[in-house]
Amino acid sequence: MQWQQVVMLGATGGLVVEVITLWGHLTSWQRARHIARVGRKRVLPSLSQYIDPQADTLVAVTRLLLGAAAGVLMHDQIDGPMAAIAVGAAGPALLRHLGSGRTVHDALARGESPARPAADAPVVPPARQRQKQGAVE
Repeated sequence: MQWQQVVMLGATGGLVVEVITLWGHLTSWQRARHIARVGRKRVLPSLSQYIDPQADTLVAVTRLLLGAAAGVLMHDQIDGPMAAIAVGAAGPALLRHLGSGRTVHDALARGESPARPAADAPVVPPARQRQKQGAVE
């Protein structure tokens, strides 16, 4: 595929993720309103408690750019439109992984081995790692 197509489809993948996130916020708002109505509360939750237009717009633009960037970086490996959209949807995670990767030479220069983590690396329990990554338990 040409890199221009991959950029557009990668950005589309980022947009898909953002639309799914927005849908999650809207359904949470809807559920809270239903609960408030059943409980006969006078004040229903406002949409602004679930959506922040400025922050959400900035995140949406960033996801589009990261999806496009992931598409550019991986355009040689992408064969079709669905693959480009998938790469774009996974853009933030792919770029985070690529950015945090260490070469074997770097690890050996620091005296690290697969069995022994770096001495300055914090040990974080798996439950805390999921919380840091935004997972809901």
